[in-house]
Amino acid sequence: MKRRYNQMKLRALAAFEGHAWLSPPAWAVLVGYYPMRAAYTYIRRHLWRWRLVDRSLDRRGLLLYRLTPKGAARLAWLRERSLAKGRM
Repeated sequence: MKRRYNQMKLRALAAFEGHAWLSPPAWAVLVGYYPMRAAYTYIRRHLWRWRLVDRSLDRRGLLLYRLTPKGAARLAWLRERSLAKGRM
C-alpha cells in the first residue's frame, strides 16, 4: 500500500517539474489520473495540504498549481528512495 502511495506521489510531483503552472485537468492528462474530476481532490489533499505545490487563480478564475521548493525536495527524496528500493 505505502509503495503505491509513494509511486503516485512521485508521478504527481514529477508532472509539475517541467511546467510553470498547471490546472488540475491538464495535470490529470499528464499523469494519467482518472476520473479527471478527482484530480482537484487529489492535488488539494495530497499535495497542496502539505505545501508541496502552490495554488493560484488566473484572470478567468481557473485554479492553477505549481511545484514549491518543498515539493521539489520531496520529489528528489522520493526519486532517491525509489532508486534505493530498486537496487535491493
